[in-house]
Amino acid sequence: MASLSVLIVSSIEFFQFILVTVTVPLYLFLLFFMVKAQFRKVDELATPFFKLCISTAIIDLSTLFANYFGAMFPKLGYFTSFYMYLDSTYAHIYFYIAWSTGICQAMSVSVLATNRLSAMIFPGDYQKMWQSYRLWIAFCIQFIPGMLVGILTFFNKTQLVPNDKNGLIPQFLDKAMTSFFFMIGGGFLLTNCLYLIIAYCFLFYMLHKRNQEVNSFSINTSKSKESMRRRERRLFIMCSIIVSVQMTILLFFAVKVAKIFELSVDEFYLLYNLLSDLFASINPYLLWIFSDSLRKYVLLQMGLRYNSSVNNTAVMT
Repeated sequence: MASLSVLIVSSIEFFQFILVTVTVPLYLFLLFFMVKAQFRKVDELATPFFKLCISTAIIDLSTLFANYFGAMFPKLGYFTSFYMYLDSTYAHIYFYIAWSTGICQAMSVSVLATNRLSAMIFPGDYQKMWQSYRLWIAFCIQFIPGMLVGILTFFNKTQLVPNDKNGLIPQFLDKAMTSFFFMIGGGFLLTNCLYLIIAYCFLFYMLHKRNQEVNSFSINTSKSKESMRRRERRLFIMCSIIVSVQMTILLFFAVKVAKIFELSVDEFYLLYNLLSDLFASINPYLLWIFSDSLRKYVLLQMGLRYNSSVNNTAVMT
């Protein structure tokens, strides 16, 4: 593969900067209100789903911070002496966080999909299914697999490679072991993508079936049908975005392992960090767009909405 042009590289880096600059404050803003709602026990938001969203937010923000402080800053030549002083310690910490959070993100998406699926299939038992120790099991599924896989990175030696910007790029020394890491990561992503496709297809089917049943008993049929179609479209858009991002990352891993084309170290980390940032950044926007409960609560707290009732939606609450 020909080297990426300077214009493309600069455009990607500028896009990443804008994305993170906008996303991190928004994510922290929404996280504050989600946590606040838990302490105040707001009925619509003090639910297992939003508790899982909070833990997912911690993972996503950790990914974004790790990408910048662990990859982008040293690559662009910022704080070079500090990173040189830490040397392999910095590289190992960065690789551990990067690989761990990557797996944790994938597991979190699956846990959230399972939560939504169970709410649709077992509406009467949903709250009971996700309370107490069962919710802690879900938290463990989000974090533990990624943290365990990340430990493998400590068995591969690292080095800091200078680039043409007087910056530093952390790099594994053992190429065979690095390929093994990508195979493990790709395996997780492949399994996760297949599960998400099946889960969301079934969720979409259940929602469509339930909407048809509601329509058959609805007095205002045309208005009810339009509301149901709108909800189905929102679910379809949300699912498509999530699965598309995961499939793109999976494809990138497959290209890396199969060595379909060669990338320089700079180019590889540029594209990897771009995909990682995208994966970590989509959730706050999906929450704001598709969760009526959270959006109404935030607007109420900010004094921008005066209706005291906050209604759930079947898609995101």
